[in-house]
Amino acid sequence: MPPPPYDTCVGLGYHCESTHQIRRITGTDRAHFFDWLDLDYASVLALLETDFRDVLRTGASEPFSDGHCAHDRGTGIRFFHEFHPAAGDRLTQQDIDRQLPSVREKFQHLAERWRKRTRSDERTLYVHHDAFDELTDADLARLPKLLAHRYPGHRFAVLWLRRTPPASTAALPPGVVWDTVPEVPGRWQGSDADWDRVFGALDPVALWPTTPS
Repeated sequence: MPPPPYDTCVGLGYHCESTHQIRRITGTDRAHFFDWLDLDYASVLALLETDFRDVLRTGASEPFSDGHCAHDRGTGIRFFHEFHPAAGDRLTQQDIDRQLPSVREKFQHLAERWRKRTRSDERTLYVHHDAFDELTDADLARLPKLLAHRYPGHRFAVLWLRRTPPASTAALPPGVVWDTVPEVPGRWQGSDADWDRVFGALDPVALWPTTPS
């Protein structure tokens, strides 16, 4: 098999399906900032715009979804895996407050890992899983623009995954591609076959277009 047309593949949410599938396909479990997080596209943009400044500030996290996760009001992230109840299966505010320093340290480390990668020579493929078909092509186009502004010289491409085809792709800049992966009722991991199809069909020319001289 030919090597993949990227050096590193990094998920940007929406939730756990993308993390599971990217790790399965790439065969690596090296952690990235957005792995296993439940967050909206607007939160991804805000985190990049602020260089992860507002993540897990003291007093800004609270039990959410009937105590099944912790909600960080500063970023909109819903943490389903990082905080653990001391008793039963529901988080309390005390659980969150006690564990907050160690969880914050973890994400500060992942934010620094993110910065180091953007300063490297790696070709990074970012995958945004638009799991509820919420975005337009104009919405998605904000992501590569922000990445290019925040990280000059960073070589990246973007894969936009939806459940159904977008109404328009005219606003997508070069280096941004799209495809679809269906929802699988009762299986949060999604369809292995469809994720394999998408990654197997990635076009290096589309991901890394050359600039005419």
